[in-house]
Amino acid sequence: MGTKLNNKIAALVSGSLLAMAISGAATAADGPSLSANIGVVSDYRFRGISQTDTGPAIQGGVDLDMGNGVYLGTWASQVDFAYGSDETDFEQDFYGGYAGETASGIGYDVGYIYYAYHGSDRDEDYQEVYGSLSIGDASLGFAYSDDYWYQAGEFYYLSAGYSFALANDISLDLSAGLNLFDEEVFLNGSDSYIDYSVSVGKEFGGLALSASLVGTDVSDEECFLTDWCEPTVLAGATYSW
Repeated sequence: MGTKLNNKIAALVSGSLLAMAISGAATAADGPSLSANIGVVSDYRFRGISQTDTGPAIQGGVDLDMGNGVYLGTWASQVDFAYGSDETDFEQDFYGGYAGETASGIGYDVGYIYYAYHGSDRDEDYQEVYGSLSIGDASLGFAYSDDYWYQAGEFYYLSAGYSFALANDISLDLSAGLNLFDEEVFLNGSDSYIDYSVSVGKEFGGLALSASLVGTDVSDEECFLTDWCEPTVLAGATYSW
């Protein structure tokens, strides 16, 4: 689930996928267009939790903008859930949706995303529907899964974000999300948690560089007895064309 740093991180940095889709909708007269991206992050974090055992990951994706508000795409990343020999090697996401903007300037985005995991015999695949609204530099998001990762049951995600334009074309993005589970299955003894991020970024042509503070309020005991949920500073670089 975004900025070209990671389409999946759209759930982490609110409004990024929305911004991409609205940008495409605004150029409907140009017709369909195809774009691609490839990048690296020092730690792949999704909703505040490391997906790579706090290690780096290579990521990339392809997006098709139909020029009328409709978009389709796929994105993939290395993952490491520290299973051992039966290890999940990479994640691939498939998504599509519709985005636009009302006459009063309110942006909207609704869509569907399927998360597929490869390399392990474990059943980790799941799906979500999502929606976002944006007004100026502020955004609100919602996502729902009928059966979250590793058959964790129903899941709801509420997010909010705000972006600032700083000097020298540097961006500052703030976001926070509330993760709600129907059962205490995903975490050890908890049915909810909060994730947050503070990111700065700058683009140099097609190259986007970023640095982020990402964390959660989840303890190591609740977080699979690991430090995957602890606050951390990560860096990313993505090239888009």
